[in-house]
Parts: sequence; C-alpha cells; structure tokens
Amino acid sequence: MSNSSKAVLALLLASPAVAAPAAKPAAMVMEDTVALVNGAPIMLSEYQKEAATAMDYWGKTNPAALADPATVRKIRESTLEELITRELLVQQAKKVGIRVRPREVDNAVDEIKARFKTDDSGKVLDDAAAEKAFKDQLDAEGLDYGQFRQRLEHQLLARRVIEQEVKAKVVPPTPDEVKAYFGKITAYLASGSTEAPKGMDDDEADALRQAAGQVKALSAERVRVQRILVRLSPGAGANERKRALEAAQDIEKRLAAGGDFAAIAKKESEDPDSADRGGDIGYLVRGVAPEALEKAAFSMSVGQTSKPILTDAGFNIIRVTEKRAAEAPDFDRFKDDLANFLANMKFQKQLAAYVKTLRDAAVIERHLPKVP
Repeated sequence: MSNSSKAVLALLLASPAVAAPAAKPAAMVMEDTVALVNGAPIMLSEYQKEAATAMDYWGKTNPAALADPATVRKIRESTLEELITRELLVQQAKKVGIRVRPREVDNAVDEIKARFKTDDSGKVLDDAAAEKAFKDQLDAEGLDYGQFRQRLEHQLLARRVIEQEVKAKVVPPTPDEVKAYFGKITAYLASGSTEAPKGMDDDEADALRQAAGQVKALSAERVRVQRILVRLSPGAGANERKRALEAAQDIEKRLAAGGDFAAIAKKESEDPDSADRGGDIGYLVRGVAPEALEKAAFSMSVGQTSKPILTDAGFNIIRVTEKRAAEAPDFDRFKDDLANFLANMKFQKQLAAYVKTLRDAAVIERHLPKVP
C-alpha cells in the first residue's frame, strides 16, 4: 500500500483560496469524472494527470511493457484505484475528526518549494528563479496556488489517518519472531529453491524472497558499481545501435579525460532510478545481473571503469567502487533491519485490511475512460 503515501487527490469543493466554479449540468459533471466515491467525484482532469505520470514512469523504466495493451489497461485501472483509495482516506480523516492546521500546510509548501532551489544540473537558483520554477511546475500540472495547497492538505490528512488509525496500532515483532524469521531466510537460501515455502501466501513469499535477496546480497561475494546507461529501445535497429554506441563512446572518452563519474551519470545516464544517485546501482551478486555486466564487474578492480558493455537495456559503462568477499549470514548483523522489515510487513498488511474496510463500506462508481 505504498501508494497511500503519495499526493492525495483534491475533492470537488474548491479550497477557500479558489473561487467556486459555476454549476454544471449533471450530465456534464458525469462526463468530467472517472469515479464517484460516496458521492464525491474524482475528476477526469486529475485522473489524466496521474495516468500520464504513470505512463511516463513505465516508459522510462520498462518501455516494452507499454507495447502490451493489457499492461497499459492494468496501469490505467491501478491509477484509478489509487485515486479512489486516496479519496477514501481523506474522507475517513475528516470523519474521525483529524484536522490539518494552516501552518502545517505552510510548512509543507516551504518543504516543496525548497526542492526548486536547485535545477536539474544541480545549479543553485536565486529566490526569484526558484519561485518561477515552482510556479512553472504548477502551471504544467494545471494547478493554481489554492488548488496546490488543497492537494497538500489532503495529502497530510491521508498520511495522518494512516499514522493514527493504522501505524500507531502496529505491534512491533518480538526478538523471538525476528530470530525465527532469520531462520526461515537462511533455510530458504540453503535450499537453493525459488519456490514459495509451504504455508505462505503469495505476499508472504514475495516478502521472504525480498528479505532473502538482501541477506544474500550482503553476505555473498559482491561488487558495488556505478553505471551510466545509454538505453536502446526494444528491437532497436542498426542505426539506433550505432548512435547509442557513439554516445556511450563519447561518455567513455570524457571519463578517461578525468570527468567525474557521478556528475556525468546524473546528467547523461538514461536509467532514471540510478542517475539521481550518481549512477550507483548497489551491489551485484553472481547470477543476478546480465551475464556480460556481471562478468565485467567481477573481473574489474576497485576504481576501474569499463568500456561500453552491451545488454538488452542498452550500452552500460560501469565503475567498480567496492568489492567484498563471501561470508556466512550473521543474525546480529541483520536483526535490526529484519525487525524493521517485519514491522513494515505488519503495517502493510494492516493498512491493506484498513483500506479494504473503507472500500467495503463505500459506494463507488467507476467511469474509466477509453483513453488516459
């Protein structure tokens, strides 16, 4: 349920800072909505913005998925369900008397505005330029300042109802529970199996695999690398491959001339997840990364930079920043992280149950458009 912590959809009622729009005929209102949640509409314009953001993310991280109409439909449907969940959380917050004070919204505004004090290249902007960048972003999202504040208020309401009604009631795992879970992880790793252990549902099995993967990554022989990716589209032709290779070779020359890897990765890498971290993709363990990437990483010395390496994703230039030998998993090393992991699992399960209760009690009408 991590989607619950994102920005919450604004309600139909305008905030005090925004003049209320003229009333529309009922038929027109229905045309402008994608859902009604206990009578409160989720507007088509808001859905379109959220769907566009989701499609953009998938286009950057897994463009091949967008070629499948069924996947696109699932993305659109899940976007609508996220908006419905946000609306339910806001309604519940108001129902149980949770309030957000204007100064709390002011603090949230200041926090967001602070993000605009540097541009995409990391250059520090003066106050006037930062304010302009902030207002340009509002314009791009089709929001005025009053609507922006209302959106923040609803986000705070949703977070607060989750904290008060769910998170505060989660019972932390006991030391025995943590040790028993560590035992399940080590047994799973020793088995070499990828199948879900007996007695676990899909969510529990996925969680165990995730935890086991982290324990393995921090215990097995591993190398930590930074990467700059020049992406190739699925089924890329000869011309695209040639242009991508030339771009990668140009980056290789800049690095060989003393260019800062992290700075170049932030600017040039086409892997959005790692670019923001200066290209850091964490530790690689054997059998996980593409074969060509793994072979290069494990054969390189710390500080060494590779030539462009071709994988299905595109041309990769990597730099090894750390190497560690394999070691046996140690409970004392992992117990604190595992305790937090188990507490989060309990929280996620209780949050899912809480949202289901809200959904079961709600009257929800969906009017998903044919196109985002």
